Amino acid sequence: MPANGRATTSVTALAQQAEERAVKDHFRRARHIEVGREEAIESLESMARAKVWWLETHGPKRPKHDVAKQEHHLAVLVQTLDVLKNKERGTNAADDAR
Repeated sequence: MPANGRATTSVTALAQQAEERAVKDHFRRARHIEVGREEAIESLESMARAKVWWLETHGPKRPKHDVAKQEHHLAVLVQTLDVLKNKERGTNAADDAR
C-alpha cells in the first residue's frame, strides 16, 4: 500500500502515469523557452513575494504541515534567487557566508 494509505488500482496507476507524462511534457516545453538571468531574477522575486502573501493571508488558517510546505517552497525560491544574484556579482553564496 502506498504512503498515503490508499490502495493502488490499475485505474489509479494509469491516471498517475498520464499525469506524470503531462508534467514531463510541460517541463520539456519550458526548457525550450529562453529566459535571461535578469528576467529569471525578476520572476523568482515575484514568485517569492506571492508565496509570502500566501503565508500571510492563508497561513494562519491552514494546517501546520501545509504552512511548513509553503515555507519550504519560499526557502527554495529565496535561496535560488540568492544563487542567481551572487553569480551575477561573480561571488558564491557559500563564500559570502564565511
